[in-house]
Amino acid sequence: MKTLETLSMDAAGTAAAIRAGSLTSRQATEAALARLAAVNPAINAVVNTLEEQALAAADAADSALAAGAVPGPLHGVPITVKINVDLEGQATTNGLIPLKDAIAAQDSIPVAALKRAGAVILGQTNVPAFCYRWFTSNALHGTTRNPHDLSLSPGGSSGGAAAAVAAGIGTLAHGNDVAGSLRLPASVCGVYGMKGTMGLIPSWNPSQPGEHSLGLQTGGSEGVIARSVRDIRLGMQVLGGSDPRDPSQVPAPLPRPDQRMPCRVALWLGDADTPVDPAVAAITRQAADWLADAGYVIEEAAPPDLAEMTELWMAMLYAECTGPVRDMLFGMADDAFRQSFQATAAALPVLDGAAYQAAWQRRRAIQRAWAGFFQHFPLVLTPTACQPPFPIDHDLQSGNTMAEIIRAYRPLPAVAGLGLPAISVPAGKAGHHPVGVQIIGRWFDDDRCLSAAEILETRIGPVLPVDPQKG
Repeated sequence: MKTLETLSMDAAGTAAAIRAGSLTSRQATEAALARLAAVNPAINAVVNTLEEQALAAADAADSALAAGAVPGPLHGVPITVKINVDLEGQATTNGLIPLKDAIAAQDSIPVAALKRAGAVILGQTNVPAFCYRWFTSNALHGTTRNPHDLSLSPGGSSGGAAAAVAAGIGTLAHGNDVAGSLRLPASVCGVYGMKGTMGLIPSWNPSQPGEHSLGLQTGGSEGVIARSVRDIRLGMQVLGGSDPRDPSQVPAPLPRPDQRMPCRVALWLGDADTPVDPAVAAITRQAADWLADAGYVIEEAAPPDLAEMTELWMAMLYAECTGPVRDMLFGMADDAFRQSFQATAAALPVLDGAAYQAAWQRRRAIQRAWAGFFQHFPLVLTPTACQPPFPIDHDLQSGNTMAEIIRAYRPLPAVAGLGLPAISVPAGKAGHHPVGVQIIGRWFDDDRCLSAAEILETRIGPVLPVDPQKG
């Protein structure tokens, strides 16, 4: 099988070819490593390449298959993992210079799941410091660039993951999301990215010094970025396996036949306080028309309190980073993190102890309003981001710029704060810049989101690796 053909395959196709014997894991891994060597210097997506380990894992996968072992769903398939989750024997840097030698003693839950499925890990992908920016850059690993336009950000915090998949470095990438960190990078890099219903995917890092804050416990989700919907399905199923180290995991419900049937869809195209770029709006409306052609009933309708929930959720996350926590963050992070953090905090409501408690109560009321909304509209379609991709480090311009960014990304944090499933679909381009649309479902209706995404995929066509492009 030719290298170009191998690189164009998705994870499911690669796994099938390895099982059939038309491709070896060694061949797939060598092709991915060659692609990494060719394109990664331009985009800096993978910041820790594991060539020796990956080739050894590929050879072991081929030997196991030859010996008659039952292959896992990702047997021999080259992938990447985000550098904020523990990978045994490697540093979990989280983009921080003080953690450059923080070698993980054991695998995190998502990495362990991917390994059990047979995946070959090519390397670790870049993040902003502490994963607390929508722009992937840090003082330890440098800046990651969008392969569609090297002057643009690949988003964050899973920016390295999305840039890697878009450029053909591996077939699938692990990421995580607490305010859009999977869906935004997928959108601006022209690939698929999904966060599931909160609780479906277990999560835990053995190296973390203590338990996560309440916001991270209730809104942080592991997920995947890929170039096909079937890979998103596959990756989410792999990550959704049971792990006793996460006591809050909820068993995945069995898919229902009605989840694959057309339904009513609320189309949201912004409002007076949340303008949507005309090209982005046109692409989102085109996606709605494609769903309508497949039998979905589209109606323009605003989901409850979207803008309020975004600002509320971000304010709650930042309220958990005050006092000693803030001092720790500022002491370990770089200047860009501190500048972006301060600009973001200045653009959000300040929550003291009483206001923080009231915010949790308000969140519950908004969840209840969305539950009622879903009775009429099982799916919501929005732009993933309301504006085309921003330049690298756009968040460092000024406080006013940060307010602009928060408005542009309003469809993202609210979904995480509510614990809902959502997938970003690469629906088109504004000029030569990718634009994604977001399909949001009610809790545990992940399969309905994926089914609608599959309808769009039939109109979008295959997503193939791109060569890094200058703007």
